[in-house]
Amino acid sequence: MSLDVFSLTLAIENQPAGNEKDELHFCCLESCGKNLYVGTKDCFVHHFVLPDLSQPGNEKTCPQQKEVKKRHLGMKRPITQLKASPILTHLLVLSDSSVTVLNMFSLEPIQTMQKIRNVALFEVNEIAAFTDPVFVELFVVASKKKAISIYAVSIDKWERVKEVPFPEEPLALAVDRSCLCVAMSDRYILHKHTSGTTKELFPYDKVKQNPIVKVVGRGEFLLNGPGSLGMFVTNCGISQRPPLQWPEQVHMAAVYFPYVVTLDSEALRVYSILDQQQKQLIPFQKGCILVSSQERVFVLTSNEIYSLIPVQIEEQIETLMSRERASEALDLVKGARAVIPKDKYKAVYQYVLQQAGFIKFFQECFSEAKELFIKGHLDLREVIALYPDSPPLSTTFKQPHPSVCNIKDLNQMKKEDPERLQRYKQFLVDFLSAIRLTEQAQRCKEQVDNTLLKLYAESGSEELIHLLSSDNACQLNECVHCLEKHQRYFALGFLYHSRDQDYNAIQTWIQIADGYLQESTQKDIHRHIVKFLSFQQKRELVWKYADWAVQKNQEVGVQIFTKRPQREQESFSYEEVIGFLKQYQLALMLYLEYLVTARNSKEERHHTLLAMSYLEQLLEKKDRDKITLFGTRTKLQVLLHESSFYNVAVIQDRVLDTELHTEIAILYSKQGEHDKALWTLVHKEQDFQAAESVLQILPDSWSLQLVSRFLVESVRISIHYRRMESVEKSLAQAEHLRYRYSRAKATEGIVKVAKERTCQVCHKSFTEPTFLWSLSGILTHTHCARR
Repeated sequence: MSLDVFSLTLAIENQPAGNEKDELHFCCLESCGKNLYVGTKDCFVHHFVLPDLSQPGNEKTCPQQKEVKKRHLGMKRPITQLKASPILTHLLVLSDSSVTVLNMFSLEPIQTMQKIRNVALFEVNEIAAFTDPVFVELFVVASKKKAISIYAVSIDKWERVKEVPFPEEPLALAVDRSCLCVAMSDRYILHKHTSGTTKELFPYDKVKQNPIVKVVGRGEFLLNGPGSLGMFVTNCGISQRPPLQWPEQVHMAAVYFPYVVTLDSEALRVYSILDQQQKQLIPFQKGCILVSSQERVFVLTSNEIYSLIPVQIEEQIETLMSRERASEALDLVKGARAVIPKDKYKAVYQYVLQQAGFIKFFQECFSEAKELFIKGHLDLREVIALYPDSPPLSTTFKQPHPSVCNIKDLNQMKKEDPERLQRYKQFLVDFLSAIRLTEQAQRCKEQVDNTLLKLYAESGSEELIHLLSSDNACQLNECVHCLEKHQRYFALGFLYHSRDQDYNAIQTWIQIADGYLQESTQKDIHRHIVKFLSFQQKRELVWKYADWAVQKNQEVGVQIFTKRPQREQESFSYEEVIGFLKQYQLALMLYLEYLVTARNSKEERHHTLLAMSYLEQLLEKKDRDKITLFGTRTKLQVLLHESSFYNVAVIQDRVLDTELHTEIAILYSKQGEHDKALWTLVHKEQDFQAAESVLQILPDSWSLQLVSRFLVESVRISIHYRRMESVEKSLAQAEHLRYRYSRAKATEGIVKVAKERTCQVCHKSFTEPTFLWSLSGILTHTHCARR
């Protein structure tokens, strides 16, 4: 998959002077910051200063450089290797198997440092430079000697500190801290010179392959392995990345993270270290050397130096995004973190996540889009603004255009494919509801809640009530019209309440309850209003609507006062509420029950009024079913029997002329007139069981003769009831036995249904194994039996 990672430009051309043929040509190169050093065949070192790629225009072109300095080393042999040490301001030069040290800027030799002779190649390890005193490590491969010598190089001297023997002369070398990766004649090995451990890696074919050993990053090397593979190997001898598949005749490789550039006889090829894919191919047939620096990669020919100037990471990302290669873009930005300035990385990474989210969004991969938008800290308004009829956004918000090629017009989709648009709307609901309470949504919470309200109202979702009944930022002027348009009046009341407009909230709900507004909700609106008023702290609002609530349903309406939270009970005095409820008999009775039972009131007035309320309900009897009357009378009897706070005389005056004999007996008992109580129970109510329970409280001074008549009647009736129950039981057992006999006779035979037999009701054939056969011999379908 192609991607322009580098642009190739001519940096330096070695032109001959006058008409003479210049036999000089470039042999090696070293780059250190803006300083470029070139070694030639005739033993010259040339120093150039590179342009700053951060300057406008220079990132796309590399102007040819004028030479700053040059120096001849006094020999006729070519310069084969250059290496700069910026810590020491040294330039190490290899020519004629000798290493010479020059000053980086003046190119003057360091007189105190004698040449190191018999050198085939060398490497510098700058990690040691952060010590006191300052020095760097120089690793020298001796020619015609099976060893690597290690030197400590300081400002004005060098000293050999160790010699590491090898089974044969190394052909290529790379150094990472204490680890040496070495190419022998047919294989690669790792050697840690601090511990002396050696590990063989894998072989290579010297006839077909050039040995390549390059440092990729800390603790990792790139090697030209068997099978035309660029192998990644850690300093532990293992591979943690898949290999690069490159041409068999790769001459050289250079690492410019996160890319590897290779040189062969046909082209320059660029591979990604992150996904191991070839990204770019640049035809190039005359290259001989590749050298990477911090800002670019250099390609040398015999008389020219070319620059591979990297395309800005941001530009590469834009290209990938425009081609919908979101995964590659994400891998690139994560892998290139080391080369992106710290102050820019976060913004770049978030931008990539956001644009990758838009790609997935328009591909309808909504789950992935949601995750990417959240990780990328996307301004939620960028998504909201894509939708038709979206609520107005902030005047300071400017909608950026997603830089993706698959963008779709949702406004057009509304006309052409509304069903598809519904899927996009469901994504928006899921996305906004998941993120609305997070910090990411705080900068635009009004727009988020307005949008959710609109989507919930359109779809009829019950989540609308949850949104408005919790803390929200819905704007009244934007949302009222939307809720009215979709007839979500119940929710409209919650919106008013959330904006501290309780009067409007209750008025809206009352209009629903009274049928003036049509509402699709299945909620019990009246009960909801009552509950709302029971939590309301504004007295004037409660009194304004309490009459409507109680009148609508006394049993529910009274809960305004009976279900109030404990801390709000004192807002309304008992007498105040009783005075209001006098016109509502049932509500008053329920409120008095609440005072006596739940609040444990010991006020004589409350107990007496409750008893009188029970009596009034019993004596009116109109529109009362027997169950209700029985329950009320039971509660009256319990109250009269257990309470000691009511006015007995008042209750007795009201009940004496009625048929409530049990209640009269209880009142007699309360006044100590037990003989009248017994007489009433036995002769008026004929409730002997109750009379026995009164007996328990008779004074010990009473004689047996005084209550003998009552006792005889009670025993006689008890014996009669027991005998009658025994007779009924025997009759029931006989009936049960008769039915068991009949069933046994009816089912002792076998009923055979022939194929041609039909139902005697519908006259259709039997298609199922189930049927019904009556005792009279009628055969029917089970569903025809009722007919």
